Amino acid sequence: MDVYQSFIDNSEDCIIDLQTRLTAAQAMAPENGGTGEYIKVNILKNILTGLNFNTLEEIHVPDERVPCSFRPSLIATVKGKNHAKSLWIISHLDVVPSGDKELWNTDPFEAVVKDGKIYGRGTEDNQQGIVASIVAAKALIHNNITPEIDVKLLFVADEEVGSKYGIEWILDNRSDLFNKDDLILIPDAGDPKGEYIEIGEKSILWLEFNIQGKQAHGSRPDLGINAARVSSKLAVELDTLYEIFSHKNEQFDVPYSTFEPTKRGGHTVSNINTIPGSEILCYDCRVLPIYKLDDVLAQINKAVEKVRQETKAEITYTIKQRVDAPLETSPQASVVLQLSDAVEKKLGFKPKTYGIGGGTVAAYFRQKGYAAALWTILDGTMHKSNEYSSISNTTKDASVFAELMSKAT
Repeated sequence: MDVYQSFIDNSEDCIIDLQTRLTAAQAMAPENGGTGEYIKVNILKNILTGLNFNTLEEIHVPDERVPCSFRPSLIATVKGKNHAKSLWIISHLDVVPSGDKELWNTDPFEAVVKDGKIYGRGTEDNQQGIVASIVAAKALIHNNITPEIDVKLLFVADEEVGSKYGIEWILDNRSDLFNKDDLILIPDAGDPKGEYIEIGEKSILWLEFNIQGKQAHGSRPDLGINAARVSSKLAVELDTLYEIFSHKNEQFDVPYSTFEPTKRGGHTVSNINTIPGSEILCYDCRVLPIYKLDDVLAQINKAVEKVRQETKAEITYTIKQRVDAPLETSPQASVVLQLSDAVEKKLGFKPKTYGIGGGTVAAYFRQKGYAAALWTILDGTMHKSNEYSSISNTTKDASVFAELMSKAT
């Protein structure tokens, strides 16, 4: 048995304690009604200060929308024998809102342990990555293991709503932190057995359509322009995007591009017998890398113009998030090969490579020319009610991370 394994196998109390403290922080972005990651970072700093990391560095990204006026990210370093390159394990601090609390069996922001699972918002996304990387690093420190290269745990802000105040800002303003030989692992995508390493992502396009019609009495549609009807007509027209961009790539877990209506609202009508004069319609598009987002937007513009001509409503839209899919990480990249070896050593099988539809911080690294890989063992409860993190999954993650930390070159 590896010298660090006994420590990890006996880490359940530590895992529960970390998850309990982090879940209570409710680290949501302002867009989601939160105050950012300040409380959560302070919790982490207090935890990590007592674990003998060589250095802790906090990065503040200005954001006047939150009480502290910045969005914090945190780097914890275990120095290796060689400082010329680093192994980065990057997890995000922020979480999404709980959603309908009536669908939860527990308080979303109070960690509850039951049958080997820790329930609470953020426990799997992305606190499992935070906790597993801390436990792995703690196992090395406890056993006086000096890694071959520097090991850096990076806990970043603002991943859930676009990374403008997180990794995007860090890569643009603190490029001195990274070099192209670094190994970059992001535990934010996975499967229940850990059989896959993610090496590519789809492009992301979030749109908010603002539809302005004309309010009228419900019995006199001839005197109004029904924004709800226009919104529905636009949604039907945008469904043609599935036909236009129909290419399939079985490398991705959803093998085709998706164009989904999501949030609706924006009108002030509260009674049944009034035709609404305005509505907001939001779309979440995830597009295979074979297609350019500019081409997708050109088709969206055609759909908008067609509905505008047919209904006489005013339709505008804003782009809430756009991430153009970069080149995939090569399956032969050093981080993929060394991670694959660590998985095989600890779990007994060689993982396969694949792509995902969800967006992660890996896209920003790949855009800058860095090889980045994602791997973790997840049951897939992220963003759902009754989200949970499996203690067993966390322990397995920590074992693979510790193996990679101790052997990476």
